[in-house]
Amino acid sequence: MANAQKTWLIVGASRGIGHEFVRQLLARGDRVYATIRGDTTSYFADQRHACKAFHCDVTSEESISSFVSDLVTVNQRQAIDYVVLNAGVLRYPNRATELSFADFAFHLHTNTIGPIICAQKLLNAGIPIGTLVFISSDSGSAQRFNEFEDGFAAYAASKAALNQALRHMAAELKRKGNTTTTVLAVHPGEVATDMANLDLGWDVVGQMSVEESVGACIGVVESKTPADSGSFWQWDGQRFPW
Repeated sequence: MANAQKTWLIVGASRGIGHEFVRQLLARGDRVYATIRGDTTSYFADQRHACKAFHCDVTSEESISSFVSDLVTVNQRQAIDYVVLNAGVLRYPNRATELSFADFAFHLHTNTIGPIICAQKLLNAGIPIGTLVFISSDSGSAQRFNEFEDGFAAYAASKAALNQALRHMAAELKRKGNTTTTVLAVHPGEVATDMANLDLGWDVVGQMSVEESVGACIGVVESKTPADSGSFWQWDGQRFPW
């Protein structure tokens, strides 16, 4: 028997990991909502029956609110099985001893504040959500600090802040009696995307294609239940330390 069609929302799907999520999900027959920063008219235009794109800039609360309002109009508050919050940036280098106020704020607004506020507004819009997936990073792990990552201070801090905020979100939902929404952090691995195309001072070990990473992440996400809410996983199904 074929698997039932799922409904996904990918926030931050202009390119890279987010775009690949949309491609793979459409290829297997799922229904997909996606947000991009640019013009939506040509986005997967040949699959408009299954994919609806919205404009959203996660650094703008007004843009997030407008997107959520548009989604409610289109979706009519029907359940979304999986929401993947993938929006993220890395301006390299971003050393703590050198970075500007503006660059630090840009990382926090894009990688932390935007995804959390977007998830909050989606929940408050009354759309039933099965799983909220925040794309995090091993750089954000406090327990497994990567001292060799020179120039990653703002990026790592923004991902660590994201991790703590999503853990609080999971705990708050439980306290409020929401036993159906699962909140997860996922480290997608060392992925060969445009954002990762950097001249670093160390060798990147185990880099994989975006196709391989996303395919693995989908399997991990679909394997989790509400009992896993508030946990951190990596692409290969192994639990990751906070």
